[in-house]
Amino acid sequence: MPIVPAFFLPHFRHGGAEGVVLALLQHLDRARFVPLLILQRREGELLARLPGDVAVRALTHPNGPRGVIELARLYRRHKVTVAVTVTNAASLSSLLAARLAGNLPTLVTEHTPLSVFLDEAKRPALRRAAIRHLYPRASLTGGPLPEIGTDLNTLLGTAAPDFVTLPNPVIPRAGAMRPLNQQPRRIVSVGRLAPEKRFDLLIDAFALLRAECPEAELVIHGEGSARPGLEAQIARLGLVGAASLPGYASDIAAVHRQADLFVCSSRREGLGNAMIEAMASGVPVVSVDCPFGPPRLLRDGRAGRLVDDHRPAPLAKAMQQMLQDGALRQQCVTEALSVAAAYEIAPAVRRYEEAIARAIGRAGMARRGEH
Repeated sequence: MPIVPAFFLPHFRHGGAEGVVLALLQHLDRARFVPLLILQRREGELLARLPGDVAVRALTHPNGPRGVIELARLYRRHKVTVAVTVTNAASLSSLLAARLAGNLPTLVTEHTPLSVFLDEAKRPALRRAAIRHLYPRASLTGGPLPEIGTDLNTLLGTAAPDFVTLPNPVIPRAGAMRPLNQQPRRIVSVGRLAPEKRFDLLIDAFALLRAECPEAELVIHGEGSARPGLEAQIARLGLVGAASLPGYASDIAAVHRQADLFVCSSRREGLGNAMIEAMASGVPVVSVDCPFGPPRLLRDGRAGRLVDDHRPAPLAKAMQQMLQDGALRQQCVTEALSVAAAYEIAPAVRRYEEAIARAIGRAGMARRGEH
């Protein structure tokens, strides 16, 4: 019989974890898997990109105990084989629902170390207590960075479930070296317009860069709550026409074909899918040195520039150097292409398929042990 993995998320708006689930729903082996998508709220741009054979269900009671009970009923009604989650809040609800559904196998993945997430979470003490109580019930945990597993072990101690490193399925295939623009000027960034992405820092740095490179232009793709403040900042700094916020990019490959430099200014990145997409397209990268993905992806500065000082002037200087030093751009892109190859969709999806099967197997062993 085919395996029915149910992916449970709050929504299907554009985001790193949501992009991982979209790639899985598109590429799981249909000879073995019949995937189902369950959302707390049926909303998000990524719904339009779902394969036609993926059923979508949304909760009528998205929050609280009624939502957990409804989720358990959906798991039973659709004969779900394993529940898969990629965000913390959804994981907590799913673990409760899986128990109500008859101890359904669960694969719980995190995309940021929980210690960092808890530092910024609402009601962190309550969230930490819920994690300590529920996460040991997971059949298997996973994430794109081994540090996430180490963090789980620290938080849960001997109760921590097994952890498997799962590369994000990000790119169809890493590209080849492309001719680099001899007059580079177009700087891009991609991400939610949210405080943790610190696009205000990038805009301040770009304003300083324009004094030295007046032909430079900045394009930030994404949507989010920080848009009004960023638009006001662009106007205040006299950058209208030079810096733009065109919204969500449906064709990211087209964005990178026109880009000369990608910049990450985030306070933290679980991995950095947007950075991987740029690297795979042969776009040089500059990033602030933030936890956790950028230092790993940029190989501590060999595959792109890492900026230790998170102020506008050092970031502007690094951007200027990358734009003006052709040899440095060539060296970083060559290294970056080899990094990006580890996140090709086909092998990454196979790793997820193996993890799903392993979660089912471990749950079966646990049930047999109870008897």
